[in-house]
Amino acid sequence: MMFDSGQEKVLIYVPHADDEVLGCGGLIEKACRLNNRVKVVLAAVGNLKFHHAEQIITAETRKKELTAALQLLGCNDFEVMYDDKESFLDTVPQNEIVSKIDKTLTEYKPTMVLIPYPSFHQDHQALFKACIAGLRPSPNRNIKLIAMYEYPFIVWQYPRIHDAGELYLDISETVDKKVAAFQKHDSQLREDASLISPHNVKRWAEMRGMEIGVRYAEKYHLLRATIL
Repeated sequence: MMFDSGQEKVLIYVPHADDEVLGCGGLIEKACRLNNRVKVVLAAVGNLKFHHAEQIITAETRKKELTAALQLLGCNDFEVMYDDKESFLDTVPQNEIVSKIDKTLTEYKPTMVLIPYPSFHQDHQALFKACIAGLRPSPNRNIKLIAMYEYPFIVWQYPRIHDAGELYLDISETVDKKVAAFQKHDSQLREDASLISPHNVKRWAEMRGMEIGVRYAEKYHLLRATIL
């Protein structure tokens, strides 16, 4: 496993606070536990009224929840692109987002980059497109792996990406910590019937685990891997 060396630098781009746990919670915990560096870049927060909440949830609340979730997983490094663009990331010129991505790639020099699988949500689509542009082939980049992480709502999206390889991570030892980290995003918690309830976050991991013969797993969709 590439994390065993303790020398990887993982960079994770997320549209919203909670996507990092939904898609990569087990990976973040394992990478940090094995002394690798992990950095999360959150595209957007904002002061928003969500359909499941009775009051406006502030950008500061979302950032505090993200901090608590990442700390539980052992990660203390994150930054935010936009403090006022949640649900409006598609209104930002793509070249502006790409420039921010280029800057982070140049400064952080990751060996692994994880980006969102494009779902129906406009923020997910905008970040995905900008990441693809930012991760174009370029000299002097030591990126061993570029992959898309899952978000449960990909069960309802179009078009689907059919030609990406599949990569699984066994998270049987850390699935409960993944769920606990998700619960730190208190403002985003839904009832059990929701795809992104704590109950179904664990069930999703169980389903992916069955696909490879383990109890729980995370699935990633491979975009590029390099043997260096």
